[in-house]
Order: sequence, then C-alpha cells, then structure tokens
Amino acid sequence: MTGISGLRLIWLLLFMGVTMSWSTGATTAPTSLNDKLMALDDMSSWQHVAKAGEQLRGHPNLSPKQLQSLIESLGRQALKYQQYTIATQYFFELEQLTEHAPLSDAFYFSVKFQGVATYFQGHFIQAATLYHRALNVATERDNPLEIANIHSNLGLTYMQTHQLDLSIIHYVAAHQLYEIHGDKQDEADIMLNLSGVYIQQYRYAVAEKILLRAIKLFIELEDDYGTALSQANLGVIYRFTERWELSRVNQMAAIAYYESTESWQHLSIEYANLATLSLHEGKIEQSLTEANFALYYAEQVDSLGGRRETLYPFSQALFARGEYKQARESTLEFIALSQETGAARREKDGYLLLSFIQAALDKPQQALASYRTYHKLSEELLSRSLSKKLEQYQATVAENELNQEIKTLKQYQALQKLQIEQREQLVWLGVLLVLSLGIAGISIYRKRVLQHTKTELSRQVAQRTAQLQQVADELREANQVKSQFLANISHEIRTPLTSILGHTEALLLDHQRDSALQESLKVVHRQGEHLRELICDVLDLSKIEALQFELELSEFELDGLITDISDMFQHACVQKGLKFIIHNQLLDTYLVELDYIRIKQVLINLLGNAVKFTEQGCVELTVSVSDGSVLFIVEDSGIGMDERYLNSIFDCFQQGDNSISRRFGGSGLGLSLSQQLIDMMGGKISVESTLHKGSKFSVEIPCLAKPYVGSSKQEIAADTLDGLSGKVLIAEDHSDNRALFSRLVSNMGPEVFIANNGETAIEVCLSEFPDLVLMDIQMPKVDGLEAFRILRQAGFDGPIYALTANVMAREIKGYLEHGFTGHIGKPVNTKLLHQILSKHLEHKECYTPHMQIDMSDLTASFLETLEEERYNIVDLWESNQTQSLKNACHRLAGAAITFGFHDIAHTAKQLDHVLSTPDHTQAQHLYLILCDELKLAAASEQLNIV
Repeated sequence: MTGISGLRLIWLLLFMGVTMSWSTGATTAPTSLNDKLMALDDMSSWQHVAKAGEQLRGHPNLSPKQLQSLIESLGRQALKYQQYTIATQYFFELEQLTEHAPLSDAFYFSVKFQGVATYFQGHFIQAATLYHRALNVATERDNPLEIANIHSNLGLTYMQTHQLDLSIIHYVAAHQLYEIHGDKQDEADIMLNLSGVYIQQYRYAVAEKILLRAIKLFIELEDDYGTALSQANLGVIYRFTERWELSRVNQMAAIAYYESTESWQHLSIEYANLATLSLHEGKIEQSLTEANFALYYAEQVDSLGGRRETLYPFSQALFARGEYKQARESTLEFIALSQETGAARREKDGYLLLSFIQAALDKPQQALASYRTYHKLSEELLSRSLSKKLEQYQATVAENELNQEIKTLKQYQALQKLQIEQREQLVWLGVLLVLSLGIAGISIYRKRVLQHTKTELSRQVAQRTAQLQQVADELREANQVKSQFLANISHEIRTPLTSILGHTEALLLDHQRDSALQESLKVVHRQGEHLRELICDVLDLSKIEALQFELELSEFELDGLITDISDMFQHACVQKGLKFIIHNQLLDTYLVELDYIRIKQVLINLLGNAVKFTEQGCVELTVSVSDGSVLFIVEDSGIGMDERYLNSIFDCFQQGDNSISRRFGGSGLGLSLSQQLIDMMGGKISVESTLHKGSKFSVEIPCLAKPYVGSSKQEIAADTLDGLSGKVLIAEDHSDNRALFSRLVSNMGPEVFIANNGETAIEVCLSEFPDLVLMDIQMPKVDGLEAFRILRQAGFDGPIYALTANVMAREIKGYLEHGFTGHIGKPVNTKLLHQILSKHLEHKECYTPHMQIDMSDLTASFLETLEEERYNIVDLWESNQTQSLKNACHRLAGAAITFGFHDIAHTAKQLDHVLSTPDHTQAQHLYLILCDELKLAAASEQLNIV
C-alpha cells in the first residue's frame, strides 16, 4: 500500500495547530471564553481536549458562533490525535450547524473533513461519496485550489479501491488546476500522488523517477512529512523490484518520522509493508512481529484500512509457520474487511490465500470453492476493467468506428474469458493425465513416438558430434604441427646460434688488441643477438596464441624502469645524432605491480622503432600516472606513416609498406607482440602518425600506482643496519642455494639451522623451535606445503615464509591462503630479507654488516654442477620420468635465478609449467633449449667468460 499523500496539507494544518474560524461575531464574547477556546490547540492529549470541550459546551455564555468554532476545533483535534470516529461525529454536527449557509467556509470544511476522517477509518466508498459532495460545494464556491485539493483526495481514494481509471481522471484534473493556480508545494504533492497510480499499474521505473524528483522538491521545501511519504512509496517500489535492503532503509526512515509525530495511521501502514517485505526475505518471525506492531497501531486509530492491509501479511506469516487455523481466521477477517471497504482486488487475493490454507488443512472441497471464488472475482475485475474501457471509447470515438471498437473489445473480453477457461481445463486435464495411467494405448503410442524422436535426435547429435570432433581433431593436429615446427626450427636455429654467440664472446675476449677483428666479431655478435630476439618474439607470439603465456607480476619503482630505459637508449641516440628526451611527470616515487620484464620489452620495442626510423630530430618518452593507470607516450620526428597503414600496423609481419622493410630492415613482429602483451595486462596501445613528420605511440596500463614511502628502517644505509639475534631455519633442497641463504642470514647476526628436505625441516623445527622458518616449496621426501601443515598440527605457531622461485600472483595468493606468513621470491633481495627478519627477531645495537656478499665461490660451485644437471635432465627425459623431471626443473630454476642465470631459470620454469599441463607439445622444444643453455653456461665457465 502506498503513502496517503493526498491529505498531507490537512495533516500539516492539524499538526501546526492552525485554527479556522469564519465568524467575526465571536470577538464580542468575553475574552476569557475565547482564550479557553484557543487553549484547546495547546493541550497535550485528547483526554484533556475532550474534557475541556465538554466543559465549554456547558458554559452559560457560549454563543452559537462560539459553539460552531468549538465543534470545529474539537473535530480538528480529534483528527490530530487520530480519533477518527469521534472526529466524524463532530464534523457531522458542524455540518448540521452550518447547513443554512451551504457555501460558507464552515460548511465546506465540515463536509470535506468528514471525508478525511472516513478515509482514515478505511471506509473508502463512503469517503468518495463525501468527497464528491465537497467537490460540488468547492465548485459552487469557485475556488480553484479547493477544487484541485478535492480532486487529489478523490484520486487517492479511488486508488485505494483499485479504480485506477477514476483515480487518473481526478489526478489529471488536479494537476491542470495546480499548474495554473498552484505553487512548488502543489507540484511536489501531485507528483507524489501520481507515483501511487504508477505503482498500482506496476510501472515501477516511472514511479521511482517521479518519487526521486518529488523528494528533491520536498527537501528544498523543508517538508519532512512529504519526504517521509515519498520514502514510504520508494520502499514499496524497492520491495516489488526485489531490492530488499533499499526497501527496508526507506521504510524505516519513514517510520522514524511517523514515530516522532505519533502518526499511528501511517505507522500501521508502514509496519504492514515491513511485514510483507520480511515475508519476501523469508524472515517469518520478524514478519509476525512487524504485523503485530501494525495491528496495534491500526487498533489505536480504529482504522479498518490499516487492519485490512496488515491482516494479509499476518495471515501469510501464520501460514508459513504452519499455524493453519489461525491463518484461516485472520484471512476470513481480511476478506470481510476488503468487502466492507470496497477493495475488490484485496478480496480476490484473500480468496486465493484462503484456498491454499484450506488445502493445507486437508479440506479440498472448501479449497476448490475458494479458488473458484478467486477465479470469479478475477473475471469480474477483468470484465469491469474492459467495460470501463468500452465506455471511454463510446465517449470519444465516432459512431461509425465505435461499433467496430466495441465488437473488438467484446471479442477480446470473450477471448480472455476463453483463455482463462482453457487454462483451467488444461490444469484439470493435466491432473487427469497423471491419474489416467490406465490408458495404455495412448501411453504406448506416446512412448513409441518419443522413442523414435529420441533415436533420431541421438543419431543426428552423434553425427554432428562426430563431424565437430573430426574438425576439432584436424585443427588440433594442425596446431600441434605448427607448434612442433616452431619448436624444431627454433631449436635448429638456436643450437648453432648459441655456439656462434659463445665462441664470438670468447674470441672478443681473446683478441681484444686486434681492432679490425674486433669490429667483425662485434658485427657477428650483434646480428646473432638480433636473430635470437626474433626467435624469442616468434616463440612469445606462439605461446600467447596457445594460451600458455603467463605474466609475472612484481612490485617495482617506475623511476627505476625509466632509469633502465634511459641507460639503454641514450648512447644509441647520441650515435645517430638524435636528442633523447624523457619527460618524467611523476610528482613522487611510485610503486606499481606489473610484469617488469614485459613492460620493459614493450618500451624497448617502441623506442627501438623510434630510433630506427628517425634520421634527425629527437625521440621523446613521457611517463605519467593518472587515476588507476600508468601512461607511457613515445614520440619521434622520424619518417611517420601514411594513415591507410595505421589500421594494420599492429598485425604480424606488417611494417607500413615494403619500402620500409627494404630500407630499415626488421620483421614486423615487435608491434604485434607489444599489443598482445598490453592486452594481456588489460591496457591499450594506440598510434597517431603523420607521414614525413613523425609518430606517437601511447600505452595506457591499468594499475594502482601508490607513492613509495620508505620507512626509516628501509632508508638507513647498509652500513648502519641493525644487527639481529635469534634462530632461523632455512629449508632448501639445492646445496648451492642453501649455502648462499645461510651465508646471507648469518651475516645479519642470527644463528642459522639448515635442512635439505621437508622431513629434516620438521625435525629441526620441533627440536630447536626457531624464531623464523624460511621454507622452500618443492623438496624431496616431504614438500614445503606438507611440512607446513604438519608443523601447524604439531603446535608450532612461529612465522613460516615460503621461499620459492614461484612468483606468479596466483601462486603467491595460494601460499598466503594456505597459511604462510609471507612469501620471499628468488633471487632474494638482501634488504627485503633484512626487513622481514627484523619483524620477527630481536635487534642488536647498530653494527656494520657485510651486505655485499662474496658469491664468487658459490657461483663457481653452481657452474661446476651444470654439466651434471644436464646429464640428469637428459636421463629423466629419455626414461620418461615426468614428475622427477618436473622437480629437477623447479629446483634448477630456483638455483639459476639466485645466481643470476636468468635464461636457464626462465627456460627451466617454462618446462616445469608445460610438464604440469596435459599438453606436452612444447616440452621437447624447451627441453632441447634447456640442454643447450646448460651446455653453453658450462662451456662459458671453462672459457672464463661468465
């Protein structure tokens, strides 16, 4: 039920205590008697008002005019204190006192407010009759605002009886008068009233927009009552559109205002709405509590309408609780009140609910009778609605068109009735079909038809599935052939290329004094590096296409990236006579979490192209941070591009026109790879170019750039770091890594314990109880995850950090969800390691730790094991020991990245990842590359060129 906004002005007048007196003769009476009459407005309760009023009625000096004013004041106070029955009696008495002057203010007031009091009691049909009488009086008085006000009240009343056509007629009439004679307050009131009609018509979106505009106006007018009514209506809309939280918030806001003004009538309605909302949310007990509140407030004001609207959700809640008899009694009362107040639609809803309750009470005959009554009422309402539409057509359509329209509407009415009957027949037919299993012939026939249909459908599905499977197999085979070709050809190229580069580097070192030979060797080395970059680009594109490419996110400073890029391109620009300008628009030092290697790769591609295609002028790089993204802009004053080539510039093997390839060289893979990398990061890359003037590439990547605020502990120089004391356990299966981490930690002061597998780590941990544990994940016997679980079950609650080369965001998240205190990636950052140790260990006085660890012996030891690692990997590959090979690759990757052999670490990590997937197409290619890299690294160590 929507808010009763049409009577809002009346309520404001009553609450403000404004008196209405239409007699000037009262001023001749004694001043003390007039004061007593005026004092009625200031009394704090109805009991005091009633007692004082009866005393004044017996006053010997009370004149007829004062009696009239007294009755008017008592009626108005009865309305104020929600004594609607008593108010009706006073206004009827006032009508009898003033019937000799039917155009007077007092007579109009008495008739109108009889309608108001009757409306609040829920007698809507009687209220409509009284309002029509008041409309006639207002029309004769020729007062446009009074006429508009009565039209608005009639619209509200007809809306309560669900006669929406009459409601709209009166609202339109009120709106037309308010447009001419009204003000902003009237505009807000009529918008509020119209929203109720749209709610009744289920046009919730339109009603919501109207109400939001009305609330804005009410707030401007500082009209709290109008705002409360609008919020109540919004709560109804949100309930119908299943926005439960918004519905409850708006209804509770309205209730808060009504409680502050002790408006019991409104409180009964809104608590009924809350009870209905709780039913929708499945909160049965809360619904009963709210319904009881609503019944209480309805009884306080003797409101039939409020009680009627409350009994419906109350009955539903009782039904949901299984209290069927109580639900039946409250539903019968609801139906009776709906009949008494002329609410036909509510009566119809009551019979439907009653049929459900009677069915639950195992009274099918009564349930069927109630359902038929519901069906009959539905037909009557439909017939009444259509008949009214017919009457409107008769009044507006010409005679020759009217008969056709009437015929059409009658056909539509007959069709609707037929459809209802058909639906009912279908329901009964369905029941009969379920019960008529004995009709064997029909059942067998239907089964045969169904079986034939299923067989044919299965045949078609199988045929189509086979066709699709064949196509999929062909595509998969073609993709595997392509992938295998790329793997083989890249291996065939990389194998001799690796040897060429290794020997070239060795020759460069051996013949440093032969300048002519040096130049030739540098050309060979430079072109070899270029060829290797092309091979890497092809493989990266292949991985992206096969969905095997993953980004490695890490947190880094943008300033560091800018410095790296500047160092790489400054010399190249100087050699070509170009200016290299960096516009660093970062106002602070920012930290971002992105794939550093791939961002750098994209910028190298863009800046490399800019330098390559620019003969004179400058190359510029602009870096800035905006809300939620980082922006890189690369501009040059080079040859530019024709506009027709811009759409294809990011395609593979595209370089504008063929002359560019002949003149400047290149494969056309860089921009295509850059675009796909940026797309994987969720960003975008765009280009603007003018032929012979230059090009501008923009790269925008979404990320959270946060200012880097280093703590005092982080910013202290290496020679003033605090010393640490305590016990640290390092669990690492690779001996070289274990030695390095032990040296790093012991250099900072703590006592170090080591374990080469998870089982040993558990024993040491439970015997020594270290202050901190650094746990590798993949270890023999017991891995890091299992060791963590056992330690926690055994009661060890100290901090345990995952020490691993797995640095993907999803992997780090998995470790934290597993329960690890934190994550330390390989290679280990010494300062970061010190910060983590500082959180959990005791601090000594300032001392001078050796932060620069001499790793030469450990690196040499690692290099000596590479040949053995290669033989081990070959044996595992040839014996098809996939899991052991996977473990060996993981262990090798962690050690290689620690000692700075990034190529080996990257290839080993990729092979580890591919072996974890069902598709091992790329495995052989990566295996061969890894063997070559291990062989080259071992040979380089022998040549002393590491």
